[in-house]
Order: sequence, then C-alpha cells, then structure tokens
Amino acid sequence: MSLNHEEEPPTPAAPRALPHPRSVPTTLAVIVVILVAAAAIGATAAYYTLRPVPHPSGPGTVTVYDDLGRSVTAPVNAAHIVVLAPSVMDIVYRLGLRSHVVAVGCTVSFPGGILNEYSPNQTALWSLTNSSCITDFPGVNTEAVANATPGLVLATTLTSQGDVSTLTNTYHVPVVILTPSTLAGVIDDVRIVAELFPSAQSTASALESELSRTITQLSSEAANLTAAGVASPSVLLTYYFDSGGYYTYGPGSFGDSMLSLVGGTNVADAVLLQYGEMNATAVLNDQPNVVLYGTSWNDAYLVAGETPSVWSSAPYWSQLTGSHVAVDVTLVSEPDPSMVLALPWIQHALYPSHVPP
Repeated sequence: MSLNHEEEPPTPAAPRALPHPRSVPTTLAVIVVILVAAAAIGATAAYYTLRPVPHPSGPGTVTVYDDLGRSVTAPVNAAHIVVLAPSVMDIVYRLGLRSHVVAVGCTVSFPGGILNEYSPNQTALWSLTNSSCITDFPGVNTEAVANATPGLVLATTLTSQGDVSTLTNTYHVPVVILTPSTLAGVIDDVRIVAELFPSAQSTASALESELSRTITQLSSEAANLTAAGVASPSVLLTYYFDSGGYYTYGPGSFGDSMLSLVGGTNVADAVLLQYGEMNATAVLNDQPNVVLYGTSWNDAYLVAGETPSVWSSAPYWSQLTGSHVAVDVTLVSEPDPSMVLALPWIQHALYPSHVPP
C-alpha cells in the first residue's frame, strides 16, 4: 500500500477538546487521547514506576496486578469508586457496579462538558451528568478525587504517573490501571475488576464467556471465508480526517488487530506508526473496498463533531468507490466489552453477502 505522510499523535497530556474543534488542528487529540490507551503495554509500562501501592493487605482487602504489572491492594467490594475513562466505565456498568461510582473523569470547563469524553449514548445509559465530573485535564484534580472518599480509582494510562503517585502516596487511594493491548486483554480487565468486586463474579463470568465466544466465532468465520476462497476486503478504518488525509491504524495497533480478527486487510499496513495519518492521495490510489469511519452521534463536541454529514467533506470522499460504513467511534476507539461485542456487526459490514447481520 502507498503512504506519503504520517505523524505521531499527541502525548497523553494533549487536550480532549477545544472550543472550536474543527478549526484547530490539535483537536485530533479529542480521539487520539483515547486511542493512546490502546497502544501496547510494553510502550506504556515505562511511563509508570512498577512498584506496589503502599496499602496494607489483610482482611477486607484484595491484591491484584493491573495491566502495567503493578501490585495494587484495595478494599474488597469498595463502596465508592472513581472511574477515569469511558472504556473502564463500560466494564463497571456491565458488571452491575454503577451504584458504586461516585464520580468520573471529565472537564466541564470545556464546551459540552461531559460530552467531551462520554458520548450522548453513554451518558444516558450510565446516568452521567456534568455533576458526575471530576476535572481530568490538563491533569486530574486529585484533591477532588480524595474529597469524593473513594476506596478505589480505576484509570488508564491517560492518567499521568504524577497523578497516580499523588493519589496513592499522598491521599492513600489505590489506583488500578486498565489498559488492554489486545482484544483478549479486555477479558483480562473484566477479570481484574471481578477480583476487586467478588460480588460481581457471576456477572463477570458470564461476560467473560460471551466475549470469549464472540472472539472465537469471529476468528472461525474469518477462517471459513478464507477456506472458501472469499477475498479479504481492503479496509480503511478511520476515526478522524483533515485536509491532508485520514487518521488510521498502522501495523501492531489495536485497530489493526481488530481488522485482522474479522478478516479484513488493512490499507494502512505500510504506516510505520501505530497511529498515523494516511495521505488522502494514497487512500484514493488504494481504493479500499470498505471505509469504516467513526461518527459522533451528531454531537458537536466529541470527535470534533464529525457526523456523517461532516465526513462528506473529507478529501476525495465521493471518489472512494468502496462502501462507506458509519460506526459509533467509541466502538473502534475504546478497548472495552462494547468494542468486542460490536465486532460481529463490523464483520458483517465487511462481508455483507457472506456473514449474516
């Protein structure tokens, strides 16, 4: 595949949103800060000091190893928790633990407030409002977290090492980092939360089984299609665009592994970075069979307001002759159970004549 331009995404310290999203190039960070959490753990582990959190173990506590290999001791079935990422909130909600959540991370000072980080679908389903927010940009308001008196904080690597250190060492609040690097890692994260909340173990076991079964079925279906001689469609999976091209997933990224599982061929397989921009002319020359593009539910704040109508202004959009399939951007950018459970729908979008909806 041809590739003429690529660039690194912003670091985890980049802003999640700006007042006029489409007018400022750096607003790519609105979605990239989420995508960075899906990068390989080997790249993010060095960002943290791998040391035990200083909390004594004993009756009423449980010790787990999080996604960065940190040993964390926390209260069993903590009554109050703070959740600092939508992907983690997805697990918490699915395990029936919403009543334990006293706050979530988001910055209400930005236009749109909580909609900078949580989609309208998520805020409605999870009963979240601006009053649920604790500021998390440019850093977490650690004092506000402590004032919420949580027994546990669940976060990703978007929460800085310094904020993790302050929460654990100054305020003595245990912090568990959940940053899966693979689809199977999502299942591991469900297990970690279930260890922390034995009360949710039966629900977690059922969810683990459903996720495992979904991944197995997808892999089996892709193998059957290959064995039957069905050609693998070329796919552009994109979550943002600008005048230069399409931001997408290179080899070794979470998005690349998703496409591989469902039997797609990534047109960005020549991108040297896991998260880079593919030149619009290169995309035009490759003519992907399918363009999967992330949309934001007509929300003016999340993902720079990139609704289906806005995507029509993407470079060469009308000249890309393959099928154009809109997908909720959280389902291709947040590594959580919802992402895994949406993959059969994506596989159908790639093979509409062979895989039933």
